[in-house]
Amino acid sequence: MKTTLAWFDSLTDSVHALGAAAREAQRAARTAELDRDAYSPDRIRLFDAEVHVEGRAPGSVPFRPHDDAVFAIGDTLSTTARVLRELYLNTALAYAYGTTWAIRQVLDGNQPAAVRLGRTADGHYTLPAELCPVPPAVPVLERWSEYRKFEQARARLLDIDDAENVAEYLDQQRYLSDRDATDLHAALDVMAGHAYAAYEYGVLAESALHFALLAPKAQHASTRA
Repeated sequence: MKTTLAWFDSLTDSVHALGAAAREAQRAARTAELDRDAYSPDRIRLFDAEVHVEGRAPGSVPFRPHDDAVFAIGDTLSTTARVLRELYLNTALAYAYGTTWAIRQVLDGNQPAAVRLGRTADGHYTLPAELCPVPPAVPVLERWSEYRKFEQARARLLDIDDAENVAEYLDQQRYLSDRDATDLHAALDVMAGHAYAAYEYGVLAESALHFALLAPKAQHASTRA
């Protein structure tokens, strides 16, 4: 007979599943970027020969199969890298914000059996409105040994949110001074680390959840004794 998990065990499994999804997306995104960067059409000597393709209009650009394959491969690798980078960011954010949601639920005395997140029709997580754009501080966890690292990770997400605001503002300007251009590039550099910062926050948040669950687990054990 299958044993029913206690709510705190199914909740930690739910959070761990979000982390596992983010790790898979992270590995896939990094592999795709390496494959994209390793493929360099400029280093390939294209074979300049044509194939007559049925149905092509007279006078159209000649079809060269080697050219076509090389550029199709480059485009596919670039598209794959972009799609997987977006997946990594979305799953990392779901891990970060979903786990923070779970922590706050536990600290408020609730007993959720799983993380609750929205999903769009095209398969993207939608994040809890009360936690965005940056998760709130959780001073109740100050006794936890990793609390300072947790707050530092939260501060990095706040810096990224600020950088996104700067980049969005500057991108809307018709003219950029040299200083504006420098600020824009700096903001984009900060934003490039968004997925990793969200994932690292999620890792710490998962550990924080285990700390937050110590009291409910002890209470559960005492009632069963």
